[in-house]
Amino acid sequence: MAIKVSGGNPPTNSLSFSEIENEFGQNASRSLGDYRMNDLNIGALTEVSLSRDGCGISANSSIPVDNQEIKFSDFFSAKQNIIIDLHSSNQRRVNAKNDKYNASSASGNYTVVGSSGNSKPSSTSGKKVVIHVTKIIGSATGSVNNVALRTGNWDSGTEVLVEVDGGTVIGAGGDGGVGAEGTSGRPGEDGTSGLGVDYNGTKIQTAEGGLIACGFGGGGAGGGGDTKREGSRWGSGRGPEVKAGGGGGGGGQGDPGGAGGTSPEGRNGTAGDHEQAGEGGEGAEVASRGDATINGGTGGEGGHTGDTSADSGNSAFLSGGSHEDPYTAGGGGGGSNGAAIRKVSGINFTLIGSPNISGATDQTGVS
Repeated sequence: MAIKVSGGNPPTNSLSFSEIENEFGQNASRSLGDYRMNDLNIGALTEVSLSRDGCGISANSSIPVDNQEIKFSDFFSAKQNIIIDLHSSNQRRVNAKNDKYNASSASGNYTVVGSSGNSKPSSTSGKKVVIHVTKIIGSATGSVNNVALRTGNWDSGTEVLVEVDGGTVIGAGGDGGVGAEGTSGRPGEDGTSGLGVDYNGTKIQTAEGGLIACGFGGGGAGGGGDTKREGSRWGSGRGPEVKAGGGGGGGGQGDPGGAGGTSPEGRNGTAGDHEQAGEGGEGAEVASRGDATINGGTGGEGGHTGDTSADSGNSAFLSGGSHEDPYTAGGGGGGSNGAAIRKVSGINFTLIGSPNISGATDQTGVS
């Protein structure tokens, strides 16, 4: 458990060396100075302290590092820090507790700061867990409850901080709608979600370009239609009936990004990725005997940061000469977004500062 608080300034509590050893273990020389981390860097964190933030007489500092002066009072309120590794590689669908901390090997999964051999405590109660993200953590298509990263459920009394530092936690993008000849364009598919909070009291922050985002909906496909060239009063000159398909919708921004919707004439939308949405495809243009022309609608762009609603596809339209019995259909609607942050029912979390978040943060249901 965490070392006791100071009780005031000046401290009203005394602090023994054995209390420090009980929290952090014995160092080789059994000296206070050897609890200073020396040029320790983890992910985007530099000069990592044995216990970061929340320490000291006023519980607002860190244990000194390198050759900084160190004293007993620096250890009031200190607690063992555990850094969860989401900084070594891009991943999808990660549970920080079950997949990382509970892994049999620490490598690529966690660091227990100051512990020789990354020896884990018997309980995380009274410890500080930092879920440190610098890479792209993506989700999966399907249910809107699918999240990229779950905090997991930690022992009661654990301090949990999700810190996205230059990385991205993002849901999967929805696929673009499919275009069809002579009928309405299909709607875009829905996106899924970014961060899922299982643990009550979790703190969330971003730094240095970090982003927590929903998976954005796919764009709707353009509408299709049909027509034929109008003939004379005796029926001569009439052109054949022709049909045009709408362009496919663009895939929504996410990881994985939404696929571009297809179109009968190959006017497909493009796929999205974790940085941008896909564009809708142009509708087909088909003429009846070189005159009356039916134009399929352009597919809608997928949703993305900066323009969070996926676009609907455009309607088919007529051009050229006179038409006989024309039909033009509307485009499909854009898909809905997932949530940036979802939580388990009854769980609360705190946003630290003004984190970079795109999408809803008030949704319940995590899978």
